[in-house]
Amino acid sequence: MLLKIRFSDTGRCAVASACLGLLFQNSLSALTLEQALERAEAQSPRLEILHERQLAAEAAIGSAGTLPDPKLQLTYFGESVETRTGPQEAIYAFNQTVPWVPKLRTRKTLASRHAEAVAYDYAGGHERLLLEVTNVYVELAYLQKAIESTEANLSLIADTYSIVEEQVKAGASLNSLLRLEVDRERVRDHLELLKQQAIRQRASLAALLNMEDSELNQSFFFPERAIPAAEHENLQKQLDKTNPDLLALRQRILGSEEQLQLSRLNRYPDFTFGLTYIQVGNEGMASDAGKDPWALTFAVNLPIWEGKNRAEIRAASANQRAVEQLYREQQLKLKAELTALLSQVSDSAQRSDRYREMLIPLAEQALENSRSAYEGNQISVLELIDSERALLELNLTYWRAVANVLQAEASINALIGNAYSQKNFQ
Repeated sequence: MLLKIRFSDTGRCAVASACLGLLFQNSLSALTLEQALERAEAQSPRLEILHERQLAAEAAIGSAGTLPDPKLQLTYFGESVETRTGPQEAIYAFNQTVPWVPKLRTRKTLASRHAEAVAYDYAGGHERLLLEVTNVYVELAYLQKAIESTEANLSLIADTYSIVEEQVKAGASLNSLLRLEVDRERVRDHLELLKQQAIRQRASLAALLNMEDSELNQSFFFPERAIPAAEHENLQKQLDKTNPDLLALRQRILGSEEQLQLSRLNRYPDFTFGLTYIQVGNEGMASDAGKDPWALTFAVNLPIWEGKNRAEIRAASANQRAVEQLYREQQLKLKAELTALLSQVSDSAQRSDRYREMLIPLAEQALENSRSAYEGNQISVLELIDSERALLELNLTYWRAVANVLQAEASINALIGNAYSQKNFQ
């Protein structure tokens, strides 16, 4: 059961956090995804909130199946009540209510189901946090590659610019130089856009890691890992067994069944047992004057309002059906999402292979041929610009496909309840 998987105690967590802090101070120049995930697990306030909620739910189990507090009552007479044995001065009463026995057991089981559901909520929150960190980290790695490719394209344009400039000085049309200038500014504008996106993503990653933006390093790396295609069918089967959201809903379904049972048990009475002791003064004339009497008491409540009882049962039954339908809806939604993600992984992986192995080498060769042809006045500057633009777009598309694969795999791992960390990478 998930509840048996406890988290490290506070002292060990503090030591782990301190060690991670020292690690980050010494390795900020090369923050890996694994380090980012470890930092998020150790420092995230979001996980701490979920953990405290789990502790609260677990603590509530202990009180759910216990008897209600007993009642101790003191009655003091301002004016004594005269009796044969003497004046009554005070009455002491002790009462303990005992619910119908199955009620206590059902309440404890209900609290246990709630605690199990909250534990799975923690697991789901943990997966979503790691997914967010992975997505932002991979996006930063993509933007880094995109910036590098765009800067390389600017260098190519600069080299071409010097060639065209020499030709213009030799009498060629100025229009070629102007067209190249327009393309250079367009690429510069795109480069600035990428840099601004990187700034926003860095801020998001810093927030997820509970650290300052200035503490982040400047380099981010693509993890090289792919889920084998042979595992896709197994993942569909695994979803029902390991998805934290579905597991939490199952516990809530079981909890709603216990709540329905508790509503039915409310038709049965509760019992109250008591002891009453009367303090009597010594002023009486009888032979037993001053003798304090006592009595045992017994009471039972009468759940006779059947309309109220039936209403509680109907409400609990409707709530049970609602949770069951919610589970079914979530199950279908997650299966559809997993199918789409598996398709995205397959498509993006094939695209990245195609771009890396075929299209980018062809575009590089075409650019070299275009540069040679332009220097020989065989093509126009527009054709040269098109070749440079095609290479840049292919590079950007390739890195986008790589990022899509990794982000989709992270989403898949979050769906099936497996933390996406570099310990799984090759």
